[in-house]
Amino acid sequence: MAGRVRISDLDFVFISYNEPNKEKNWADLLNKVPWAKRVDGVKGFDSAHKAAAETAETDFFISVDGDNIIDESFLLQTLDWSLTNPKAVHRWRAKNNINSLVYGNGGIVGWPKDTCLKMHTHENAKDKKAEIDFCWTVPHENLHNCYSTTVINDSPLQAWVAGYREGVKMSLNQGEFIEPREFKKTVYPANLRVLTTWMSVGADVEYGKYAMLGARMGCYSTTVDSNDFIQIRDLDQMEDLFANAIVDNMMEEDLKVYGESIRQKLDIVVADFNELDSKFFKFCIPAHINRGVQDREVK
Repeated sequence: MAGRVRISDLDFVFISYNEPNKEKNWADLLNKVPWAKRVDGVKGFDSAHKAAAETAETDFFISVDGDNIIDESFLLQTLDWSLTNPKAVHRWRAKNNINSLVYGNGGIVGWPKDTCLKMHTHENAKDKKAEIDFCWTVPHENLHNCYSTTVINDSPLQAWVAGYREGVKMSLNQGEFIEPREFKKTVYPANLRVLTTWMSVGADVEYGKYAMLGARMGCYSTTVDSNDFIQIRDLDQMEDLFANAIVDNMMEEDLKVYGESIRQKLDIVVADFNELDSKFFKFCIPAHINRGVQDREVK
């Protein structure tokens, strides 16, 4: 691999499954990146990303999720392999369109083909820590800059699944269960801030309350109820769970019940923000300022 490489010289692979906005987002990506390739409908996160690696022709490629809209400024960047590990996954931040969080979830990802093809995660996991995410067993460079928006509210299902999955992942300690009585002092502080924001903010956005409820249900299920969190790696199973668990006219009651239970059992802050509260919260968030394309989240 050369010492420096332009982002615009890399293959981009759009990975989509059942996102309701995937065709719109694919058209947007093709308009910005005409050489982009696509993997669609491959079941399983590990399998879909390996299919992307096999589709890409460059040794390092960029993946874009089906619910992601990229910022064209990303295409102007150049990677210098003396600054970060070229064999690690490079994960840039995305801005969440429901709660305005800016972190790695849903963002643009850079993949060394060899690393991607050799990993065993999600449905192909050999290590328990790898069953629901890439980040705990695959080398990662978690980067500071934000180059995209993750748009997850084209349907109630999409918003709820996104919230539920993050509610689960942010409630674990590197993929491991945390006892409720130990939760507040064990969970990583940054993850706790992300988790409580997912559970509290978004009432001002269409279907935002579905994401808030999903996050509360995911957190509760992981920490208090069944601890059966592996299901989040199967999007078809998540769709079934949504169909069986959600009653539209019970939204406000469900938000209240799960919020009260989590506050009581875990002793953490869950705010019942309404539309105006959510708008004010977002107004008060400092604007994210990009730095170098390979600057890490934590130096």
